[in-house]
Amino acid sequence: MKALKYIMLLFLFIRSIIASSQSCDSMAVCDCATKDLSPSGVMLGHEHGKGTWKISYRYMSMMMEGKLSGANTVDDNFVFNTYLMSPQKMQMDMQMVMGMYGFTNKFSVMLMLNYTSLKMDMSALAGSTMQMDGMTMVMTANTISMTTKSSGLGDTKLYGVYALVNKNVHHLFLSEGISIPTGSIMMKGGSGDMMYANMRYPYMMQLGSGSVDFMPAVTYLLKKNKTSASVEISSVVRPFNNSLNYHLGNEYRCNIWVAHKWFPWVSSSLRVETNSVGSITGKDKTLYETIEPSAFNKNYGGQNIYGFLGINFYINKSFLKNNKFSIEYGLPIYQNVVGVQLAEKSTLYAGWLISF
Repeated sequence: MKALKYIMLLFLFIRSIIASSQSCDSMAVCDCATKDLSPSGVMLGHEHGKGTWKISYRYMSMMMEGKLSGANTVDDNFVFNTYLMSPQKMQMDMQMVMGMYGFTNKFSVMLMLNYTSLKMDMSALAGSTMQMDGMTMVMTANTISMTTKSSGLGDTKLYGVYALVNKNVHHLFLSEGISIPTGSIMMKGGSGDMMYANMRYPYMMQLGSGSVDFMPAVTYLLKKNKTSASVEISSVVRPFNNSLNYHLGNEYRCNIWVAHKWFPWVSSSLRVETNSVGSITGKDKTLYETIEPSAFNKNYGGQNIYGFLGINFYINKSFLKNNKFSIEYGLPIYQNVVGVQLAEKSTLYAGWLISF
């Protein structure tokens, strides 16, 4: 429902966009935001002028449903052979606010804050038992369902972006980011929580990595007339353990996209994203690994390929001058996970960008 709300809000601007398109007859009269053809899910890899600002808001919603073991779909009975609870679905919503400033025509800095909300539904098989601290729990109903939720400030990200090549057609950007562990890794269930009463939630229900991480990237951008294309290779490197003596796996990502501006007020994009994520090193020793798959540190990591379709709307009139509104929707093409994990179902991005 939240995703639908944001989609509806974006499309309420369409009439204003069409009406204002006459004020943006060519690329030359538009400022940074209205020249930016990048999809909603892409943050880095575009030029930024000296002394100029870009402020943006981005909403992301990822849905997960069904279960995988490796690249194969498995059912609840497969999970119940090892675990007390079987995950059914999960939703991650993230609200991101970003500010970017150009110190020179070649070097700019970006700061991103985010607020994350997580929700996971699970079920248990009747008659299953679990022992914790000498206490035995027996499930007596046909099925037992439960929902875990957590929300709060996520990790803060700070980037430096340098334009190694910044010509009219060809652009090459080098960036280095640092992730500051402002997101909690201490989220616990309440006193009435059936499975996690006053206990720490599993890794994927935490709000951050708990460690200082590094995020290098290199981006090539081609801009020709009304078409842009880009290849970006980025990573998240996690060399340090957090305060609980574990660290999440390193991440490696490749983004390839192409976009075309059909009219001064609208462009569309096609993007393919590949991801490879390593397993968790170390573990949270307070977690009972047989409660559910996400409580076991060996059930993390894997590879996936996503395909995205996106559309951008541009407004360059009155108080909405130099604004860009964007939306992008993606589906997984391929997934291969380590251990047993929830399958990713879809990802939605929606955003607003203004430059001045």
